Amino acid sequence: MTRYDNVIVGGGLAAGMAAQEYREAGGDGSVVLIARESHSPYHRPPLTKEFLRREKPEHELFMHSDDEWKDMDVELRLSTEASAIDPNGHTVELAGGERLEYGRLLLATGATPRSLGEASTIRVIEDSKRVGELLERGSGHLGVIGGGFIGVETAASARMKGLDVTMVAPEPVLWSHLFGEEVGRYFQSHMERHGVKVITGAKELPEADYALVIAGIGVSPNIELAKAAGLETGSGVLADDHLVAAPDVWVAGDIAEYQSVIHDRRIRIEHWDVALNQGRYVGRSWAGAESGPYTVVPYFFSDLADWTWFEYVGPAGRDDAVEVRGSMDDDDFVAYYSDPEGKLTGCLGVNRSDEVNEAKELIAAGGTVPAAS
Repeated sequence: MTRYDNVIVGGGLAAGMAAQEYREAGGDGSVVLIARESHSPYHRPPLTKEFLRREKPEHELFMHSDDEWKDMDVELRLSTEASAIDPNGHTVELAGGERLEYGRLLLATGATPRSLGEASTIRVIEDSKRVGELLERGSGHLGVIGGGFIGVETAASARMKGLDVTMVAPEPVLWSHLFGEEVGRYFQSHMERHGVKVITGAKELPEADYALVIAGIGVSPNIELAKAAGLETGSGVLADDHLVAAPDVWVAGDIAEYQSVIHDRRIRIEHWDVALNQGRYVGRSWAGAESGPYTVVPYFFSDLADWTWFEYVGPAGRDDAVEVRGSMDDDDFVAYYSDPEGKLTGCLGVNRSDEVNEAKELIAAGGTVPAAS
């Protein structure tokens, strides 16, 4: 049985960042990364945006080339699946029967899109390529089910490329479940002004001749491996404020349901920046460069084609108060979210990066909504 100082199960950004940052922080132990996909770690946000629209070449998606991973002395086991882990025995069993012994283990197994009949999903490079073939034609009717980031970004990209697009979302206003109705109406109006037919309060597309239907109805975190190993799970894998789920076992990315010292509760976030920062934290912790709890305020971003974009820190609660400052008509505003005690819980900005960065610091410090200038 081969022994590694550090075993990483997962091939996404969180996994790649852990390996990279461990090396950059001076870690000199052996590292192996076990990835189900045939690709080395890459960035997923472009899959519904620039890469989908053929504006970004495939090689620019990847964190590093295979040669760069070799230069870092990180062993990649691609197209390889872990079938079991034994936290007590410090072992990982691979699908082919091989067993690896670890000193430290990171579970960064990501998530799987929820399926809906014959509808397509976008999660991996191959998915984006298939949908991109339709966008390259520049015609046809795309149906989108679901009003999350994936559905909205895909709909905007398709419309930008000239397709007819109809999308349905169960919420009364697009993204109202994330940002409230006032802010949600801003994004919905952009979609509609650019020709996307948005039907809210619905879960089924109207009858039409769709060239393709995309389901963007969320993902399910891949916690089966952890659960079978006896680790505590909820919506994700439960971890403390150091992202530790069990002795010598860390979690990061979509599956990490960790104790947030900022929010004073467990949270689990599915977004690129969170995966990046949690992976970085674990790698630096392994190298001895981090000792305190994980304290990064979750940050989100998205853009709707080349129409508008936003940054957001939080996450705020669904019932939190919302105060909007600036001009939505001019695509220049900030929305502050606060709880009943007046504590700042979230901030969304369109062309307001300074305010979002300030809010991030205030949230970390437990501050209140800044005074209007």
